[in-house]
Amino acid sequence: MNIKLVMLLMVAGFNSGHAIAKDMFSGQWGGEQKNESTLTLRLTQAGQNVNGSYCYVTQNGNRIDCPSDDENNLKGVIAENRANVEFTSSFGGEKGRAKLEVVGDKMIWTLITPPQKGEYYAPQYYKLTKVLKSPVSEKRVFDTDKFNITLVNKCGSFESDCNDMFYLGIRKSDNSTISLDGKTLNDATGKVIGSLFKNGGITYTVTYNPLKLVVSKGGDILVDQPGQWVNK
Repeated sequence: MNIKLVMLLMVAGFNSGHAIAKDMFSGQWGGEQKNESTLTLRLTQAGQNVNGSYCYVTQNGNRIDCPSDDENNLKGVIAENRANVEFTSSFGGEKGRAKLEVVGDKMIWTLITPPQKGEYYAPQYYKLTKVLKSPVSEKRVFDTDKFNITLVNKCGSFESDCNDMFYLGIRKSDNSTISLDGKTLNDATGKVIGSLFKNGGITYTVTYNPLKLVVSKGGDILVDQPGQWVNK
């Protein structure tokens, strides 16, 4: 009887550990270094396999190595809390290899082999934190003359005060993309009037009424374009 009980407990423990490991890698992981670069991994784990995307923005936003929307550029195999992955750069480099190690809500990216046969932008070493998703979010999309912008408020309704805003910008001329995390912009009374995103020394400001995108660096205005809501 005691032997059976011990065996049952061992099986239960194994299944519990397996359940924890099942979602260890899944989700969005993000990090920032010295206000000069950001690395975002969006991963899905299925058994011992993991796939998803890596997006590295560096040189104060002047180099963006990210796949097209919904495109995977990373895959690998998991062993306990580590994964050996292979990734492809949007600049043409292929079969780059990196090690991902999960410790709690943190992940360590270590580049093992740089991509071959093309250019690439990927960090040698990076610390990431798992991004916790809010159960309620609202998305809005707008167009300017040169960009298509998606904004997501992850704190509730779109005009809720929030420190977890998401920005996805697509340049119409070449379909290049940039994704940023930010916060809402408030007036003196606390009312939400827009959202603010930073990528190194570059600031992306979206005001809602009138709708406008302004991109600035220091005192210089790089983009100043009115917009129109697509799905409001």
